[in-house]
Amino acid sequence: MEKLFLAEPSKAYEESFKEYALAYKEANETYYFEKYGKALDNFDEYINNQIKLSKGINIPEGYVTTSTFWLICNQAVVGVVRVRHEELESAGHIGYDIAPCYRKKGYGTEILKLAIEKAKLIGIAEPIVTCNTNNEASRKIIEKNNGKFLGQIFDEEENEYLFKFKILSRYSNNI
Repeated sequence: MEKLFLAEPSKAYEESFKEYALAYKEANETYYFEKYGKALDNFDEYINNQIKLSKGINIPEGYVTTSTFWLICNQAVVGVVRVRHEELESAGHIGYDIAPCYRKKGYGTEILKLAIEKAKLIGIAEPIVTCNTNNEASRKIIEKNNGKFLGQIFDEEENEYLFKFKILSRYSNNI
């Protein structure tokens, strides 16, 4: 696999990120297009909001301080990961997505692996990660990254069931 790394949102990847957002529109995945489509209208404002969120500035109600990173491959944004500085009950510490055209190529496993390292840097040794019960690919990605199944929860806001995992430290006694 090519050299992958996480980058903070920046102007350097503006065109690539806009293509990333549009990929969700083309795939008819409205949830992610609504999340990232704001960057199409005003990229600078979008970036500034991401920076503020990572520093705990003007956090909307129900949110927590969240650092966002873009998975970069050959100067292209192929995925996005959010590392929450506190656990959200139905979302855990880490949330990630891979553009539709880059799925099933190992990027999901890598983005979570890199996000776990970012979580450790902010003091989260064993982050919590959730996925929809019908998202087999995400479940496998979490398990490949040493995820221990904690149980099933119900997300009232999204009206769906989720699997909840703890990413165990490689040196944990919980294995």
